[in-house]
Amino acid sequence: MASPDLKLDMRWQDQKVVKKDGAWTVDGRPGVGVELAFKHAPANIPDHYYLGLKVTTPVNGATPPHTHGGGAIVATVTKGKVLNQMVCPEHDPESQGTGPKVYGVGESWYEPPGCHHVRAENAGDEEAEFIAAFVIDKKKVDDEGLGALVVIDAEVEEARRAKA
Repeated sequence: MASPDLKLDMRWQDQKVVKKDGAWTVDGRPGVGVELAFKHAPANIPDHYYLGLKVTTPVNGATPPHTHGGGAIVATVTKGKVLNQMVCPEHDPESQGTGPKVYGVGESWYEPPGCHHVRAENAGDEEAEFIAAFVIDKKKVDDEGLGALVVIDAEVEEARRAKA
């Protein structure tokens, strides 16, 4: 069952993103856990990794708007329910996204390179989990680490302001 507090009609721009204990979060909501699930360098996709991140989201947990460092991602829910919403201007310049969608166990979504992941949150009444499988440039990961795979909008804006 989906959480009764789930707001499918909420504008993603209305999320209040704050920095708490050095990490960016959606205000008042727990963050997510991320760990490396696998990492391979297949010969048929030279200069790229095929790697997976296991993302665990507690009840009411959410991730602020972010991008994925130029990677192509297929995410598959392995536990619970996950609300996902994306805006992909590189693929449709007029795109305002498809609106939020709730995915259950065994369901998946695709995020093309350059896509803006505007909402990502637990949509149920139990912990949720999914595997995000990336095809990503080896050099990006080797030079910047796994942190380059989830680039929080607020962090980018903070860095931009600091340089100004």
